[in-house]
Amino acid sequence: MQSSNETSQQIGGTSATKRHPLVLIHGLRNAHRWTPAFLRRCLEIWGSGRVYVVHLNRSGVVWDVEYPEGVVHCAGSVKVRAGSETIDTQVGHLRDKLTRLEAERGLVRPFDVIAHSMGGLVLRRYVAEAPADVAAAVTLGTPHGGAPMAQTFRWLGRGLRSGGAFDNLTPGYVRSFVQSHPWPASVPLYTVRAIARRGWIWGVSGELWLGYHYHRWRGMDSDGLVPVDSALCQEGVHLADLEDGHHLQLTSDPAIVDVCASVLP
Repeated sequence: MQSSNETSQQIGGTSATKRHPLVLIHGLRNAHRWTPAFLRRCLEIWGSGRVYVVHLNRSGVVWDVEYPEGVVHCAGSVKVRAGSETIDTQVGHLRDKLTRLEAERGLVRPFDVIAHSMGGLVLRRYVAEAPADVAAAVTLGTPHGGAPMAQTFRWLGRGLRSGGAFDNLTPGYVRSFVQSHPWPASVPLYTVRAIARRGWIWGVSGELWLGYHYHRWRGMDSDGLVPVDSALCQEGVHLADLEDGHHLQLTSDPAIVDVCASVLP
């Protein structure tokens, strides 16, 4: 892990007490999910019952997952099509899930946020309207500059019943979206990205292998799905690069949690 912030190099030993609870927001189609190792490290830092996972679909179910370190509260069903709709639709799901978690599991505002991939764009839409709800946020591999693959493979998005999400990930759309939804200066924003150095990583269904070679063919470094330059944000402070890493690893490596915890209050 290479970092542009000295504190993010101090992996491990993070205080187990955080001022605010933590909300985790997944990316496109919820294909790259938070792993047990990632969630358990979140519990070690934020504490039992203070880690919340939202799934961006219509399901209103609220449920819990128990680990030796404590309980993670979840809202929405775990389906691959969560995160398949437009940003506007997904932010509606986010509002609903946060309200349900507040009513049924004691979520308090403001909260910290870690958002992966497209989840960072959904968060941008949310925080533009409710900046007081978010204490600080870290985006992991979020295509703040858009994802060229979404433009090239829009036909595939429609075949996967995810056309709305693919349309909203194209570089042209994201550039316009970011301009019309500036990040509030009152909410600290940080970015973390991965840089893939080898093309043998498969991913869930071959998407990282395809994406690595797609970006190399276009002369771009990437994390397998998002160009490395696109994962940076003009309004945010860049924290760290996961060298020889990939998009999926951003949701699975517990060391990423420590990097995020170094700046989240």
